[in-house]
Amino acid sequence: MPKRNTTKPKILIVDDDEAIRVTFEVALSGAGYRVVEAGDGIEALEVTRREKPALILLDLDMPGVNGWQTLERLRKNGFTQSVIILTGHNRVEDRVKGLSAGADDYLGKPCDHRELIAPGHTVLRRSQPAVSGPTFIHLGPTIVDLKNRTAMQAGQPVRLTRTEYAILEVFARHPGELVTRAAMLENVWGYSRQANTRTVDTHIWRLRQKIGDNADVPRWIETVSAGDGYRMMGEVTGG
Repeated sequence: MPKRNTTKPKILIVDDDEAIRVTFEVALSGAGYRVVEAGDGIEALEVTRREKPALILLDLDMPGVNGWQTLERLRKNGFTQSVIILTGHNRVEDRVKGLSAGADDYLGKPCDHRELIAPGHTVLRRSQPAVSGPTFIHLGPTIVDLKNRTAMQAGQPVRLTRTEYAILEVFARHPGELVTRAAMLENVWGYSRQANTRTVDTHIWRLRQKIGDNADVPRWIETVSAGDGYRMMGEVTGG
């Protein structure tokens, strides 16, 4: 019997439609990923606690505890790994709501299998040991330790997601320099689809909230309209 592949991330598929779960499981397993499933929000919370997946593909339209409520509970429970929303509703309003609620990305259903597999590749890349580079980011009272994935603000812990750490790593490699939305998409999410530039904006908005930055008069992460991107003004040390 061949040895089980334990090198790739474990992915949890949450959808009340069994046929969709089977289709996704076949595609992801075929790409080498370990897959677990849940048919509703309550089961998803239990499976997450037990299996500790690196990525959750989460349907929104489920009876009982829906996707929005499941996502909220996951984040409140301290789940900081990636959550990708899956839904047949592809309105801009839904995308912004999902990202603002703590999702890392958004895929409309039905989606191409290549789109489904791509997030797993991104999670795998983020799971690799950190390469040599900046270690700490100082943003006023907030200190981010990129190596150990911790953040403190005036002595209190700040809970950041893996995606938010990945965004800060990109900024840390280019302190004081313009980082375009396209470059951020490529380096953090692994693609450069222009339709998803709102993904970057929403994550920056959420990150600013966590580090105590003012979006109207930002001090640490500035919007550079002419360059179609952002600039981090914090101090970077280590490396």
